Amino acid sequence: MKKLLLVLMAVILSGCAGTGPNKTNLNPELAEQPAGVYPPGILITVEGKDNRPQQQVVIYTVSNDPPILVNQVAPHVLLAERLADGFSQQGLLRGGQTPVVVTIAVEELLVTVGRTKSGLLYKSVARSRIKLTINNRGSVLTKDYNRQESKETATKPSIADLEKMLNVQLSDVLQRILGDGQIRESIRGGN
Repeated sequence: MKKLLLVLMAVILSGCAGTGPNKTNLNPELAEQPAGVYPPGILITVEGKDNRPQQQVVIYTVSNDPPILVNQVAPHVLLAERLADGFSQQGLLRGGQTPVVVTIAVEELLVTVGRTKSGLLYKSVARSRIKLTINNRGSVLTKDYNRQESKETATKPSIADLEKMLNVQLSDVLQRILGDGQIRESIRGGN
């Protein structure tokens, strides 16, 4: 009787076990930016937009795992904050209503985890599409940044591995934006 009760409790408790994390924690790193890139006194506003058709950043296509949602901070808010921090390090001032508005829009940000054609390996495909628009007193510059990476693994990739794929892409996009001479000229405008 005790063994039966023990087995029954184990079955009940295992049914209550969670399915694992259902959120990710994106955290793109931003390298230290050089000071004095911009002349003093330029005010900018950095805005973020989310134009993605879905809110998930990880989707499993081979199992019953739920899609994984972004943790705490929406990607467009996170990118706008990091970009504003980078511009501040370079000498720009943040303000409310400013003549220079930088908009970073997340068009796509997704890792799809499936199986290879042979069915033996897991295949993770990370895609990011980011659109940057600078409006400086009516003069507009738009740039698109597209990244894609694929990895094949024998075991199901961890959430940390999938986050890393997206973080590397987002960090690269931010660095390219902050180091782009055409973007710098557009922000300087008539200054």
